[in-house]
Amino acid sequence: MMNTKRRIVVTGCLSIVTLAVVAVIAFGLLGGFDSDNGLDQEQAAVTSSRNTATVTKTDFVKETEIDGTLGFGDVESLPNLSSGIVTWLPEPGSVIGFGDVIYKINDEPVILLHGTMPMFRDIDENTSSALDIAQLQTYFVELGFSDTYPVIRSTYDLSAVRYVTSITLSQIEQWQESVGVDTTGVVKKSQIVFRPEAFRVDAITARLGQSVNGGSLVNITEARRVVTVQLDTELGGLIAMGDIVEVELPDGKSVEGTVTHVADLATRIVQGQQQTTYLDVVIELLGSGTSFDQSPVTVKVEEVLEQEAVAVPIAALLALAEGGYGLEVLDPDNTVRLVGVELGTFHGNQVSISRGVQPGQSVIIP
Repeated sequence: MMNTKRRIVVTGCLSIVTLAVVAVIAFGLLGGFDSDNGLDQEQAAVTSSRNTATVTKTDFVKETEIDGTLGFGDVESLPNLSSGIVTWLPEPGSVIGFGDVIYKINDEPVILLHGTMPMFRDIDENTSSALDIAQLQTYFVELGFSDTYPVIRSTYDLSAVRYVTSITLSQIEQWQESVGVDTTGVVKKSQIVFRPEAFRVDAITARLGQSVNGGSLVNITEARRVVTVQLDTELGGLIAMGDIVEVELPDGKSVEGTVTHVADLATRIVQGQQQTTYLDVVIELLGSGTSFDQSPVTVKVEEVLEQEAVAVPIAALLALAEGGYGLEVLDPDNTVRLVGVELGTFHGNQVSISRGVQPGQSVIIP
């Protein structure tokens, strides 16, 4: 069991459950009641053929399996601001990281850089300070072309955004020389793509030698592998943000995943007389399995029904004539006594006992 997996403790009132147990008349088997536990006990020799079980303390854990789809999230078209002839394209499935070439137009690279503000203008040493300049200057520092990070907060009011940047002609020309383009001292808006995260190339929508003027050349997805789940709204409380779950891949291997998104609102689909409601859930995988795309997987979620339950086999229960249930406890001196018990949670072939026996004791299975 994964020690970081979500463990949801479910509490509630005892339900009345119909059990297929052996009805035993307590008075006929062991005599009357005593003053300690409401039932008389009687010494009895126990033969070695008695079928016994040990009272244990354990967690009652229920595993729920949910269908999901392994892929790389939603597909989007990456905008292209360049014009010319396509001279190089990436391979589908490749991951483009920060500083990598996305494609080439007229043999000039279009490069991915980290940033949240899109590249919307040409940049030179005189361009007014703003977030796009700060993003480029940060990249120049990381490359060693500059030793000064931009300032993005006001000195007098730390809650106010104020950009102080200092990009020089020399820094721009050093970068241009490093990527193999003409050292013009101007970074064209078509040369850089700012994105907050690296991405994966899902499909190529252009071909080498094609003349382009804007548009889009590649479709992209997130670089991380994710499992998407349409979670039945009846199971809405089973999964929460940050939970660690187990995902079984198509080849039978299992990896862990982290729940990164649970929709706040349910999606409702109506088909004829049937209606389906579900919550969109996204799980980011932590292990191997990148070769699978749009593949069905099984998500396994553990739910703790009861922690540290004092458990006995259901088959050990005796239905008492006066009502309720009891257990035959085998004492160390090989005597048997009948004790009344209170039932708790049923799980598999076990039931928890809230009163009457302790872990380590032996009970007889009729």
